[in-house]
Amino acid sequence: MKHLRLGLAALITTAAAAAACATVWLAVGAFAGPAAAASPAVLATVVALSLARRSVSGRREFARSAVLLPVIGVAAAGVGWLLVVLPVVGALLYIAGMSIPIWLRRFGPFAARLGALIALPLTAVLVVPVAPADSGTPAWEAALLTAGAGAIAVLWVAVAREVLGLLRVGPWHDGREPHVPAPPTAVPPTRAPAAARASSRRLPASTRMAVQMAVALAAAFVVGWLLFPQHAMWVVLTAFIVNSGNRGRADVLHKSALRVAGAIGGTVLALGLAGAAPTASGLAAVVVVFVALFAGTWLRAYSYAFWALAVTVVLTILQQLFGVAPTAGEAGVLLERVLAIAVGALLGIGAAWFVLPVRSTDVLRRRLSDLLIALGAVLTAGPDERALRAAAFRSALRRVEELAPAHRARRRLGGRGVQPTDCIDAASALGPALDTRLGAEHGPLSPEQRERLRDALRLARSSLASPADLERVRSRLVALASALQGGPVA
Repeated sequence: MKHLRLGLAALITTAAAAAACATVWLAVGAFAGPAAAASPAVLATVVALSLARRSVSGRREFARSAVLLPVIGVAAAGVGWLLVVLPVVGALLYIAGMSIPIWLRRFGPFAARLGALIALPLTAVLVVPVAPADSGTPAWEAALLTAGAGAIAVLWVAVAREVLGLLRVGPWHDGREPHVPAPPTAVPPTRAPAAARASSRRLPASTRMAVQMAVALAAAFVVGWLLFPQHAMWVVLTAFIVNSGNRGRADVLHKSALRVAGAIGGTVLALGLAGAAPTASGLAAVVVVFVALFAGTWLRAYSYAFWALAVTVVLTILQQLFGVAPTAGEAGVLLERVLAIAVGALLGIGAAWFVLPVRSTDVLRRRLSDLLIALGAVLTAGPDERALRAAAFRSALRRVEELAPAHRARRRLGGRGVQPTDCIDAASALGPALDTRLGAEHGPLSPEQRERLRDALRLARSSLASPADLERVRSRLVALASALQGGPVA
């Protein structure tokens, strides 16, 4: 059932992107001709797919995003235009536009959401150049088309969100509510764990990740211009992707491997499609594009490699439609793309590992600390506040579970003793244990059970002290889950 719900959500999301593409194509084509409509139509598709994946807490937040996105799109169009006419200036502005929002995360959820919105059109201008050098498109017209494409994409995503809401599928259903920050009073009156105290004495993680992003993008621009002068943006896009949402060094390495593997698989599939149907019609090619996007969106929940594969196929077809690469040279262009992606991934890995590195275990300890604070808030909440704080706990638990894929890959590569993935599994057990505790079938805790639960929570939080002792962390989390269910604490 879960797989079908994910597939239905992917289908509706892709349909919204296809509708945005068709609307922009028809609107721009009616006034400026089909040639001028290609770039805005693809831009609308990229923005719609990216925006639809964002989890927002309700219509009000989405409305704010809808107002801001076209405005941000105009600025992004200006950066994209500068990347063509003044590449160095455009690159500097692009680096600032991608790295400064990461630094702004330290100022709260609103700044983090604004940064995510800024990244949407800036990512799109790498995929679709705003003003090619030979098009003669004025800068103001390119900016207007970008803003219009963004506005249309927002409208179709809003329709898709309403449909997803009626069907109760999508990122905020299936037990996966959007991120709900804990209220300011949610922290119980206990001393902050050593993990939090130690991190406060160092450079904040958001600052380090912003510097890493800036270094990775700067290196990607330089190396891309030197090695792949016609397709330098492939290097830049990969360096951005593997460093965005950075969850530590292991996450960057894992995401890089998936992106390269997906690109290789997509290259093989694209060559097969080109050989099977070398003269496919434009309509058939567009259908294949959106089928690939649907499959990639659906399967992305299982592995990012599927999305990278789908994108490779899509870009190959777009190159044929727009005449970027002739069929005879398709294999060479695809191989160059795989090489550019590999180079971008290596640059991203280098920045994450050697420029103010963020250790994956430190990220895990930080998120476990947030999880335990949220759990304490649920246990001390009154009846009126319990639902909100339980939602914040589930949001914190999802953030812990986001770290699992990279650490599970690390486990498959070997390693003895307790691994980070064991701690994540133990933390995941807290969700069902809390549901059991909040259920009515067990009744209220006895004074002795309450004291054991309080001690178990305190010991779990103290286990996060530096240096990390993963065996102790796991055992304390297991004991906490037992205490939540009214059992003994080991």
